[in-house]
Amino acid sequence: FTVKQVQRLYSRFKTLDKRDCGYLTRENLLCIPEVNINPLGERLIDVIMEDYGENHKINFKQFIFLLAKFRQAKYKSSITEYNTRE
Repeated sequence: FTVKQVQRLYSRFKTLDKRDCGYLTRENLLCIPEVNINPLGERLIDVIMEDYGENHKINFKQFIFLLAKFRQAKYKSSITEYNTRE
């Protein structure tokens, strides 16, 4: 992430951390509209908590690592290079 992206993510983290505890809970994550309307949202949160949530809490560092998993990869080669015969 760029510095600006991390700053925006921190702002979002603080918005979700309603009680200013320094961590997010399952309930905090379910407040994300895109997660809340997703039919698999609750299951996704359960998996996240199993993988990242010590004591069912996610701090900012864990939040960043989690979101990094969903970042689009940057490829230096175009996909057509992989489809050509040489």
